[in-house]
Amino acid sequence: MKKLTEFLRAELKKPLGKIANTEEAIKAVARVHSTGGLVVSVGDSCSWELVRKGAYPDIIVYDHLCKRAPVEEQLRAGLDMYDGEGVVVKNPAGFITKELEEAIKRTLENKKGKILVDGEEDLGALPVLINAPIGTLVVYGQPDVGIVLVEVTEEKRRQALDIYLSMEDVG
Repeated sequence: MKKLTEFLRAELKKPLGKIANTEEAIKAVARVHSTGGLVVSVGDSCSWELVRKGAYPDIIVYDHLCKRAPVEEQLRAGLDMYDGEGVVVKNPAGFITKELEEAIKRTLENKKGKILVDGEEDLGALPVLINAPIGTLVVYGQPDVGIVLVEVTEEKRRQALDIYLSMEDVG
């Protein structure tokens, strides 16, 4: 299991990709899907925005929370009903558990599904970036900033891996 350090917490306040509004995110999803690429969305609000507007991610990772507060019932129900095989994993705030990592790897292999995190999903974008195929679009929410779009490249994979390897090993 990996634990976020205070230094990395500050580092991760910087987006790993391009800040976008909803319309830009929808166009990016359409572009990636038109080439047969994979789209992974991490976070309740950004996942729901995409689903609500018809820009369907192949995989969603969510936790029924937004800024650590429970999400609205419509959003909760919409994500729970979202198409794809679902799995529930435990992952406390500030950590990446082996359980979350394995669920992400399996779901990426299947190229479709949803992962409901009991705890917090915020750091889930890191194992997605490390394990997703090159060209995958990773969409995540940056609180009080907007939607972040990251296309998986060797450079972005290395950046995510460097952050991951800098996290503290625990338990």
